Amino acid sequence: MHGSIWSFAGDPDHLLASYDAMLADIPVARMRLHLCLNAADGIVIVDTCPSREDFAVFAAEHFPPLRRRYDLPEPRRMDDFPVHAAFVNGERIYAAAIT
Repeated sequence: MHGSIWSFAGDPDHLLASYDAMLADIPVARMRLHLCLNAADGIVIVDTCPSREDFAVFAAEHFPPLRRRYDLPEPRRMDDFPVHAAFVNGERIYAAAIT
């Protein structure tokens, strides 16, 4: 599993409305672990993909046209990392293989 953190600057109300509208074009059933955070100066999205390769395709090919369609700006910052562990409601939903 691979995780990413995207920070978007701007009016949080506008960005959250754009994010909510964008969800109509995303197969949310495929979202394994995803958060949208309401920040004082924008929004922060924490997302996961099954692999680094899936993340790279999403970030380069799929997400830019979605952002433009729903008036989300270029991210102020984007970081990505391999996921070591993921928990939801006290349940471990992912554990990286230790090599």
